[in-house]
Amino acid sequence: MKNVKHSIIITLFVWLNASAQFSEDALRYATRGTGVGSRALAMGNAYIGVSDDYSASIWNPAGLAQLRRLEFTGGISSFGLTDDAIYLGRKSSDNVTATALDNVGFVFPFPTVRGSLVFAFGYNRIADFASSHSFNGYNSQSSIIPTLYDTNATYDIPFNVYLTNTNGYTSIQKDVQQHGLVKEGGNIGLWSFAGAIDVEENISFGISLNIVSGSYEYTRNYVEEDINNVYNNTQASLPRDSAYLRFNKFYHDRYISSELSGGGITFGFMYRSERYRVGIIAKAPTSTMVRESYSDAGQSVFDNAGSWQNNQPPETKYSFNATNEYGVSSPWTLGIGASVYVLPELLFAGDVEYTDWTQIEWTDNSSLEKDNPMLQKNFRATTSYRVGAEFDVPYTDVRIRAGYSLTPSPYKNDPASFDQTVYSAGAGIFLQRNVVLDGAIAFGSYKSFRNQYSFPGIPNASRTDESITTTAVNITLSYRF
Repeated sequence: MKNVKHSIIITLFVWLNASAQFSEDALRYATRGTGVGSRALAMGNAYIGVSDDYSASIWNPAGLAQLRRLEFTGGISSFGLTDDAIYLGRKSSDNVTATALDNVGFVFPFPTVRGSLVFAFGYNRIADFASSHSFNGYNSQSSIIPTLYDTNATYDIPFNVYLTNTNGYTSIQKDVQQHGLVKEGGNIGLWSFAGAIDVEENISFGISLNIVSGSYEYTRNYVEEDINNVYNNTQASLPRDSAYLRFNKFYHDRYISSELSGGGITFGFMYRSERYRVGIIAKAPTSTMVRESYSDAGQSVFDNAGSWQNNQPPETKYSFNATNEYGVSSPWTLGIGASVYVLPELLFAGDVEYTDWTQIEWTDNSSLEKDNPMLQKNFRATTSYRVGAEFDVPYTDVRIRAGYSLTPSPYKNDPASFDQTVYSAGAGIFLQRNVVLDGAIAFGSYKSFRNQYSFPGIPNASRTDESITTTAVNITLSYRF
């Protein structure tokens, strides 16, 4: 490995790049996905004021008090994402699908003289990280190579494959073809222990204790090359410390694997009458611990022109592995929902949910905790809206449903086009008196962007604009006895 002296200017490259990635990491582990349960999904997840099945343990635990019989529930879901991207004027499109267990749970009503006492236990998959994104374009303004600088030479890929010199300098600053593929995977699941009790007639309180488990994987395969032969030094006996003058191609592969654990609490309240219900929930901050392993690998390719000093060609491959550990504390979330039977066969429901994302925090890592003010200034408070309806088709065992939800982007100054809208529909059918099969499908869309790296003095030097569409399919089978 080479000895190194680096400049302060290049240090700024890394600081900018790390900050952007960190805010994305914090949000990833603090947000939740499409929810739990087919019926809820079909009704736009407007379920705080409904919550009359096992999924109440996630939506509003106070709703469990409505159940009078034992219930077993199991479901699977499939999540699909399509990413239409534009990078440096060129378009690309990628899609990915992930299918897994959505939930499995049990509800246990206890016999009481009056009122209700109900407990529930189960597993719920609440977020899916599956995504795929590619980009390809000619960059006449910047290169990723200077931005990969690290003050510790062990972690400086370009330095160790002779794309920068011992002073940290490289002439590879722009005029390169760039293309890459980014894939993400993993999910967050909750093991939930919930209970509800009627404290007065038609008034119940509930609590859900949630244990977080999950994983996250990230892979980026990146290539940068001199397709126009800009870096074409043919000098005889070129010192290998100046090998970047013959730059031809650079391969950079990054892999991150994270294990997630933690816990959180949800409090619920519900008032019930014959025609309508009102629910209130408060989700306390969830503490998620992230244990991360990552690796970087680089390979350089040089023009086959001229000779090398002392017949010593540069090393062209280098990699390293490292680990990191930190925590993320999500903000409080407050929600209120109501449902009303406008007709005996027709149910309407609506939810409003408020989250102040400026309360998000790093924990359990002193080097990150000191940057909490910088992290929090990226975010804003948001209010989400969800509405849904269910119609009990007369003289049949079928119920049909539809819903809509709007979830604003938590990033400060994001335009309305970055808000996620979801339209959903579904149906349920009684297969037997005690057996219900529910299905739902939901279509979502929003815009976003990402920077492959940050380059000082050039805003959006590697910006990729994305139009993202999602599809969620959920099937749930419930048996009450």
